[in-house]
Amino acid sequence: MDAPSILLLSGGVESSTLLHQLAQGGEALQGLFVDYGQRAAPHERRAAEDQCEPLGVEVVVLDLSRVGATFRRGQDRKAHVPLPHRNLVALSLALSYATNLGARRIYLAVNREDTLDYPSASHAFLAQFRLTAGLLGDVELRTPYVSMGKTDIVRRGAELGVDFDVTYSCLVGYPVHCGRCPQCRKRRAAFAAAGIRETDGFYRVG
Repeated sequence: MDAPSILLLSGGVESSTLLHQLAQGGEALQGLFVDYGQRAAPHERRAAEDQCEPLGVEVVVLDLSRVGATFRRGQDRKAHVPLPHRNLVALSLALSYATNLGARRIYLAVNREDTLDYPSASHAFLAQFRLTAGLLGDVELRTPYVSMGKTDIVRRGAELGVDFDVTYSCLVGYPVHCGRCPQCRKRRAAFAAAGIRETDGFYRVG
């Protein structure tokens, strides 16, 4: 029996939507959550697990929280993400894990805006990582949403029946989304553009 494909999970809109799309399509999956010391890690992990549980998908957690804490020393006023080039780290771990498991595919739910905003989500980086993965073995990286905007992914998630209340996007790490950080603003704009109303009180700031 073939090993399940590996899906990197963040608990957010994109990876939750891709989780449902793949699971409903019959693909055997194992979720992989990387805790790299991000402030929102407990909420992201819970969201990922809550999305996976009804689908019967196991979530494996890789704990790099002490690495993130080391990177954050003396940087309390800097960005909410302590690990620069996090996709490089997450994908490298996913590749090692997939090789260890005997899996043939890794899924990353990067969207079109991500490719423009983050060097480790750019088309050039993803192409180079695919080359590296090919040099090391036969694990394939798939990015089905790389040409889709966040609004389109929200619409697809709604069609798939994703419970968006059980997703987490806030960088600040409050139990209730702050509504003001970059990720919250992108999320709110995408839902508004998709014509999908989020639950009252989902954000601390209206």
